[in-house]
Amino acid sequence: MSIISKTKLAILQELSKQPLHGYALAKKLNITISSIYAHLSELEQYGFVTHTISERRKVYSLTEKGKILLDLFSN
Repeated sequence: MSIISKTKLAILQELSKQPLHGYALAKKLNITISSIYAHLSELEQYGFVTHTISERRKVYSLTEKGKILLDLFSN
Protein backbone atom coordinates (compact mmCIF):
# COMPACT_ATOMS: atom_id res chain seq x y z
CA MET A 1 0.00 0.00 0.00
CA SER A 2 1.16 3.52 -0.69
CA ILE A 3 1.47 6.05 2.08
CA ILE A 4 -0.97 8.42 0.37
CA SER A 5 -3.74 7.00 -1.75
CA LYS A 6 -7.22 8.24 -2.62
CA THR A 7 -8.65 5.93 0.02
CA LYS A 8 -6.29 7.14 2.74
CA LEU A 9 -7.05 10.77 1.86
CA ALA A 10 -10.78 10.01 2.04
CA ILE A 11 -10.26 8.48 5.49
CA LEU A 12 -8.34 11.55 6.65
CA GLN A 13 -11.07 13.82 5.28
CA GLU A 14 -13.77 11.93 7.18
CA LEU A 15 -11.74 11.97 10.37
CA SER A 16 -11.22 15.72 10.02
CA LYS A 17 -14.98 16.11 10.49
CA GLN A 18 -15.20 13.94 13.61
CA PRO A 19 -13.57 10.93 15.28
CA LEU A 20 -15.05 7.64 14.02
CA HIS A 21 -14.66 3.93 14.56
CA GLY A 22 -13.60 1.68 11.71
CA TYR A 23 -17.04 0.25 10.99
CA ALA A 24 -18.54 3.75 10.59
CA LEU A 25 -15.69 4.75 8.29
CA ALA A 26 -16.12 1.62 6.19
CA LYS A 27 -19.84 2.31 5.78
CA LYS A 28 -19.34 6.00 4.93
CA LEU A 29 -16.65 5.23 2.35
CA ASN A 30 -18.15 1.97 1.06
CA ILE A 31 -14.95 0.03 1.85
CA THR A 32 -14.67 -3.45 3.31
CA ILE A 33 -14.02 -3.72 7.04
CA SER A 34 -10.72 -5.53 6.52
CA SER A 35 -9.54 -2.89 4.05
CA ILE A 36 -10.44 0.04 6.29
CA TYR A 37 -8.55 -1.46 9.22
CA ALA A 38 -5.51 -2.11 7.02
CA HIS A 39 -5.52 1.56 5.95
CA LEU A 40 -6.11 2.78 9.52
CA SER A 41 -3.27 0.62 10.81
CA GLU A 42 -0.89 2.04 8.24
CA LEU A 43 -2.04 5.63 8.87
CA GLU A 44 -1.54 5.07 12.59
CA GLN A 45 1.90 3.56 12.01
CA TYR A 46 2.93 6.76 10.16
CA GLY A 47 1.47 8.96 12.89
CA PHE A 48 -1.39 10.48 10.87
CA VAL A 49 -4.16 9.04 13.04
CA THR A 50 -4.48 7.80 16.59
CA HIS A 51 -7.14 5.86 18.44
CA THR A 52 -8.81 5.73 21.80
CA ILE A 53 -11.00 2.97 23.20
CA SER A 54 -14.64 3.91 23.72
CA GLU A 55 -17.29 1.36 24.58
CA ARG A 56 -14.97 -1.48 23.49
CA ARG A 57 -14.38 0.14 20.08
CA LYS A 58 -11.32 1.86 18.68
CA VAL A 59 -12.30 5.41 17.79
CA TYR A 60 -9.89 7.01 15.34
CA SER A 61 -9.03 10.69 15.06
CA LEU A 62 -6.50 12.83 13.22
CA THR A 63 -3.22 13.78 14.80
CA GLU A 64 -1.61 17.16 14.17
CA LYS A 65 0.61 15.43 11.63
CA GLY A 66 -2.51 14.08 9.88
CA LYS A 67 -4.11 17.54 9.82
CA ILE A 68 -0.98 19.01 8.24
CA LEU A 69 -0.89 16.26 5.62
CA LEU A 70 -4.55 16.77 4.78
CA ASP A 71 -3.98 20.54 4.48
CA LEU A 72 -1.09 19.96 2.08
CA PHE A 73 -3.24 17.80 -0.20
CA SER A 74 -6.23 20.14 0.03
CA ASN A 75 -4.32 23.15 -1.30
